[in-house]
Amino acid sequence: MGLTDLSTLLFAIFLTLISTCGAALFWGKIYRKGFSNLALRLILIILCQILAMTSVGLAVNRSNGFFESWSDLFGSGSNYSAAAVTNSQLPKLSSTDLSHAKKLSNGAIMVSDVITGKASGISNLVYLYLPKSLKNELMINSHVKADKFRVVEFLTGFPSQPIMWFKVMKIDQELARFNTSHPQSQIIGVFPQVNVAGNYDLECMNLPNGKPKAETWLAEDMHTYLERRVGAVGAHWSIMGLSTGGWCAAMLMMKHPELFDKAASIAGYYRPALPLTDPISLQNWAKTHYGLPQFEAMLPQKINLYLVASLGDKYSIKETRKFLALSHPNLKIKYREIPSGGHNPHVWIPSIKPVLDWL
Repeated sequence: MGLTDLSTLLFAIFLTLISTCGAALFWGKIYRKGFSNLALRLILIILCQILAMTSVGLAVNRSNGFFESWSDLFGSGSNYSAAAVTNSQLPKLSSTDLSHAKKLSNGAIMVSDVITGKASGISNLVYLYLPKSLKNELMINSHVKADKFRVVEFLTGFPSQPIMWFKVMKIDQELARFNTSHPQSQIIGVFPQVNVAGNYDLECMNLPNGKPKAETWLAEDMHTYLERRVGAVGAHWSIMGLSTGGWCAAMLMMKHPELFDKAASIAGYYRPALPLTDPISLQNWAKTHYGLPQFEAMLPQKINLYLVASLGDKYSIKETRKFLALSHPNLKIKYREIPSGGHNPHVWIPSIKPVLDWL
């Protein structure tokens, strides 16, 4: 049974109910004096609590899309390298690829590829959302008119999986709405795996000492991937993210203005936040090499940034207000403040439509 399968959740709930009801019904019969019986009853109570917490955890993960599989949960990850194709060697999507792709709202499709980024060397998963009009163009092998489309790269938080955008955020429904009402500037969606180092949070940076080059993967390799797969060279690229993905979106746009012209950060923060268990020297290195003020100072022109934060999201609202309090001569910032709600997808979903419209 898969981690996010309904059957897995129902089985865990069943075990919880059986163990709890059994303990309540037969407590008097199992009671005996003595240390060994006391230990047995304690173990029974702990087992009931573990099963209840497991059920809650499975339900929360299923609703929020933190981990997609058992291997993701336990940090082993999937071995993509054997099945990956170097992105520079990827063929353009064929009519067969398009016919077998997953069908979405309003005739759009979702393509999934396992690639090895030529620049980063990372092997991992990418989902590609193509509107119906683009699918039809590719079916007849016609030249893709890049000026008709805007590419948006969508980044998740940590821990989370790119499929969360579809399962939890229902992004395909919002993209279908947007593309229907904007036929001359439809959105192509690129959904890369952000967490390419298992349960280690890279914060989308190229960290030293042999760590995976997450920044390169998300910036250079995604552009090469789309050019090879679709041929949309020269299309406008934007980037948006949730939580940690919000930090990543702002950082990647400001460091790579030649690749991204707009960024949107929902419930994000604006400085690298490596795990506190990391060495102080590495945390200081990240602050020195990935400070947004220094990236902003180097921007060749003023660029657009959309920020969303909720008053109930303590960390994000604090970091957002700190960032807004700074001088930003090279940024044109639009800020939307949500009056209530914590750090979860149910608070973020209503922001998707205004962000896409802003693009």
